[in-house]
Amino acid sequence: MKKTISILVLSLVLILSSFTISWYTLWKIQENDYVIKFETSKASGTIKGLEGKILFDKQQLSTADIDVSVDVNTIATGIWLKNNHAKAEDFLNAEKFPKIHFKSKSFKKTSAGFEVDGTLRIKDVAKQVQIPFSFDENSNKAVFKGDFEINRKDYNLDKSGIGEIIKIQIKLPVSH
Repeated sequence: MKKTISILVLSLVLILSSFTISWYTLWKIQENDYVIKFETSKASGTIKGLEGKILFDKQQLSTADIDVSVDVNTIATGIWLKNNHAKAEDFLNAEKFPKIHFKSKSFKKTSAGFEVDGTLRIKDVAKQVQIPFSFDENSNKAVFKGDFEINRKDYNLDKSGIGEIIKIQIKLPVSH
């Protein structure tokens, strides 16, 4: 009898505790399929080397978390000289700061999709940014798409002649 009650209590505890576990979806970056484009009034290109963690469930935004970086050395403008200028010590300084990093703080639903608020670190400067994005999920695959702008001067990117505003476009296929 005592054993039966113990088993019943243990079962009840397990069942009730399962409701308090926070479930989330860990998405894997599709390494060869994503695109991160940048554009100014005088230069454009892509950047690769995306790595990190993406936890996202559109039904449970409070558990969502994005912590990713890209490799500055993968910058590609289509012009070798521009690539080298972008990676140079007087601009992105790829040798000292090889990664551009983004870490989310919060997510919210919007009329157009979602918005993530987080910290974008370029070189030794970290600034808060808001990135509006869409999330199209189909079974175990999904695509994040987002567009946003930053001012290069906010990140001490002081090379002249390339335009002040950098437009960034992201298309990120993921799976789990």
